[in-house]
Amino acid sequence: MAKAIVSMAAATARSLPDVSVRSGRPADGFAPITVANHTIFLPLTQVEFERVHTLRHRQRWSAWGGLGCLVFGAAMARFPLMLPLAIGIALLSALLWGLIWLTLKTYLPSMEVVGSQIRMVRVHDRFAAAVRDKS
Repeated sequence: MAKAIVSMAAATARSLPDVSVRSGRPADGFAPITVANHTIFLPLTQVEFERVHTLRHRQRWSAWGGLGCLVFGAAMARFPLMLPLAIGIALLSALLWGLIWLTLKTYLPSMEVVGSQIRMVRVHDRFAAAVRDKS
């Protein structure tokens, strides 16, 4: 794994090299990622993009599912076991949300905004070389 420094303008305008940041293969498209209140677009292959999309979808539904269990448990609190059961399911949903967040953090490169540039760590060597060649 390598490091790369890209400009914020290139990352927001989808003008990064068409090399996947994850695998180094030719990228099929770009995935929107929010870093420090900026939406940047990382080049990924279709399989990698679908994995990120699926993880985000599961993370969103685990949060909504946990909230729904809490509301349902509070509504059914007149039954002795419903509220503790709902709280237990909500805690498991929160744990699942955290595990998915951690998975996304390790799957995508680590990024830090420094002025008008983005420092990326854990990118593929081919992507880092393509960024150096382009600049």
